[in-house]
Amino acid sequence: MSRPLLSILISSVCLSAATVMAAGQGARLSAAEIDNPVSSAALVDNKSFLAPPDAAKAHETFEGTLKVSEAPMLTEPAKFKKDNVLGKNPQIFPAVSLSFVADGDDLIPSTQDVIRNGTLPGGHSFWDIIVQPGKIWSEPSDDGWSRASFPFSLVNSIEGETHNGVATFVYKAGKLSHIRYQILQQTSPFYIEDYFTAAGSLTAEYAPAKIPNAQAVIDTFKAAQADEETIASWSDLEAKVGKDKLEGFDSAIRPNEIVLDGLMIDDRFYLKSCPTPAGELPYCEHQRFGVWSVTKSAATAVAMLSIAQKYGPDIFTTKIADYVDEAKGVAGWQDVTFGDALNMATGMGYGTDKAEPINMFDPYADDYYGWYEAPTAKQKVGNLIKSAKPYSWGPEKVARYRDEDFFLLGVGLTNYLKKKEGPDANVWTYIVREVYGPIGIHYAPTNKTIEPNPKGDQPLMAYGYYPTISDLIKIARLYQNGGKFGDKQLLNAEMLADINPATDPVGLPTGVDQKPFYRKAFWRAHYKSSDCSFYYPIMDGWGENYVLLLPKGVTAFRLAKNWDGDAGAGNLDNMAAVGGRLKPFCQ
Repeated sequence: MSRPLLSILISSVCLSAATVMAAGQGARLSAAEIDNPVSSAALVDNKSFLAPPDAAKAHETFEGTLKVSEAPMLTEPAKFKKDNVLGKNPQIFPAVSLSFVADGDDLIPSTQDVIRNGTLPGGHSFWDIIVQPGKIWSEPSDDGWSRASFPFSLVNSIEGETHNGVATFVYKAGKLSHIRYQILQQTSPFYIEDYFTAAGSLTAEYAPAKIPNAQAVIDTFKAAQADEETIASWSDLEAKVGKDKLEGFDSAIRPNEIVLDGLMIDDRFYLKSCPTPAGELPYCEHQRFGVWSVTKSAATAVAMLSIAQKYGPDIFTTKIADYVDEAKGVAGWQDVTFGDALNMATGMGYGTDKAEPINMFDPYADDYYGWYEAPTAKQKVGNLIKSAKPYSWGPEKVARYRDEDFFLLGVGLTNYLKKKEGPDANVWTYIVREVYGPIGIHYAPTNKTIEPNPKGDQPLMAYGYYPTISDLIKIARLYQNGGKFGDKQLLNAEMLADINPATDPVGLPTGVDQKPFYRKAFWRAHYKSSDCSFYYPIMDGWGENYVLLLPKGVTAFRLAKNWDGDAGAGNLDNMAAVGGRLKPFCQ
């Protein structure tokens, strides 16, 4: 997702001296300190939220529901640029019910989907939340109390960033302390303009009780654990290939804008960093990250290529107006295909009717925000159909960046699947069943429209997917393997062929130096050396989130929070060059 016309520039959070000092003290929180209300936005060392190496088993298991009360967050900066966003306050932690069941020392949430609060009527908080698996343990100094911790992400169902945090509490015989938390890292924001960290204490009612489908929750978690990627360290890679070959991997971006970076080579992923101001992000391997428009290639293109494999490649030439009633009879939409939308080339929009000079981002208009904020699929489709006008060149010819058309494509795909599979079909359910599940992705939270009946919620498809590192690795590997998993072809090889690295430019020109071509939800970047030159595909999301699909199975990852799109952050040459040193691409 890109926001080239926003007038606001944000610089990354500048932590106060108190915050940095608190983060560096290194002392663990006592049980009493966990229970005492937090009075400062200063962060403590992240180690306090994780079991120490000498941790003992929890004195008792944990199963039940935490009913968390809404509470102000202590933030750095203390005051946000806006304290009212869409009628809600972004400096308030949401009131939510969180259910967990423990299995051994694993603390497993009953759901890893988006739990809504801020996008529903009532309440004051702007935020929804996603909760991930954590741990339970005990420490000798806690007088018989057990500890628990879990990672979480504050999100909003119409946006696409995550604000990643961690929480901890102590419990004993049905009693619960305050829940102490801190928010440590984030991907690039949009409506919430501030980069922020936060700390706080939450009051929660604890209802110890069996949660519904507890065994199914445990079984799914165990399956996910078994399929989870092994994350190796960057020092492991340095020892293997030599430190000099890895020099400059992330030198083109400001260090404080990096959220996560690493490299997959020889089918093994090496994590370079997962930084926060208080140490490495706790549970980095389980944290979910708001990757914005990486969703387009990691999910929407996956759906198209899977449907092409299952039902035939003519899905790419199918007319959108045949599956979206609102588009029927509307000038310009009658000839637009599903493939045109995936190529960002519908020939519809509200920009200038001038193809030259090439400018893929010409322009974002106020019409965009009406579509962006519309809560239901009917409102979103009505808004984008009404606001878009046909360009003189028609479909297929010129690329213009439109999140709206990816959403419309998702609606069309859901309706296509309803005709094939029945009235309950949905494109997201299809992706999970046909692709994500088979390759080992067992949870797939994404933002959806907010319908009166949640069963009718439509995934946004333009952005809003919240993958883990492991999820991104699996999706990248599927592309790198030509859409094949084991001996099964999951993505149509014929339609996938022009996504994989090619020596010739593939796609429509974009006018963007670093990414000069676009096709099938992938940008193409240029690799040049003294020995060869070619274009390779990249997944790309707002804030300079990148997954680079390089030759010979090399994949470079970087998630970031770069608001201003400066050339350094968008320069991919250094990451690609490191890959080329390890696996010479020109041979």
